[in-house]
Amino acid sequence: MNPFYFIKEAFRGFYQAKLMTFVSVATIGLTLFLLACMAVAYLNVYLGLRAVGRRVAVIVYVKDAVASDTARLAAVVEQVKGCPQVASVHVVDKKEAWDRFKEQNDSAMLQAVDENPFPVSLELSLAEKSQSAEALETLSRELSNIEGVEDLQMSRQEMKRLERYKTLFLIGSFFLLVVLVVAPIVVISNTIKLTIYARRELIRNMHFVGATPAYIKAPFILEGMLQGVCGGIIAAAALLLVKAALSHFLLAWGPWYLACTLFIATGALFGCIGSMSAVRKFLVS
Repeated sequence: MNPFYFIKEAFRGFYQAKLMTFVSVATIGLTLFLLACMAVAYLNVYLGLRAVGRRVAVIVYVKDAVASDTARLAAVVEQVKGCPQVASVHVVDKKEAWDRFKEQNDSAMLQAVDENPFPVSLELSLAEKSQSAEALETLSRELSNIEGVEDLQMSRQEMKRLERYKTLFLIGSFFLLVVLVVAPIVVISNTIKLTIYARRELIRNMHFVGATPAYIKAPFILEGMLQGVCGGIIAAAALLLVKAALSHFLLAWGPWYLACTLFIATGALFGCIGSMSAVRKFLVS
């Protein structure tokens, strides 16, 4: 088999069906661009939700008798750190609590307070795998059993809201992903079908002279892959422009060179799947 024949025929079909080729390339480019935008959005939402989850989720108030004893306070801190749901513990002494209060309130409020009324507290952030309402409830029970803990303050509603946002985002991303994957494959398949129909006489003659099915199908598959590669290049260029336009925003874009390679590879995959679907239905094996 002469590989140059397949390449020449692929470019020939690419050029002959100008309008449908343009539609296919544009569809693939738009699809990959939207997929990339969705990936960037997912990355930034994921990082944002993880940052929110790392914020203080639990405040443990320590009894004054325990807080005044350095050894007993250290023992309580170690017990709290030993809970598997806890990622970090920050000890807020009475002075730090008072300084925070002064920063957040005006002088009139400060004059109404004669002495420092704040207890020593422990600010906890959750481990990433434990950022759920269920894990928060389990942690609440474990902390309540620690001797020296006077009271707990938990962001249960915020955690439930965070879980709901994560779920909605994942569901929406899944359905959008399905639509964006199916659309270019259908368009490429239809384009290749039109190319096959336009060259049906040549294909019939090739069957008569004994050409194998693989020999006949190869140029059409290469043509679909070529459309996909062109669409991938367009998508990469479009995303590069968007990245430059949004450079003043603090957004995470991921590894750029890997993304460009992925664009082209995914476009070629879309083209291969679409063209194989077309030749399987319209060419006899």
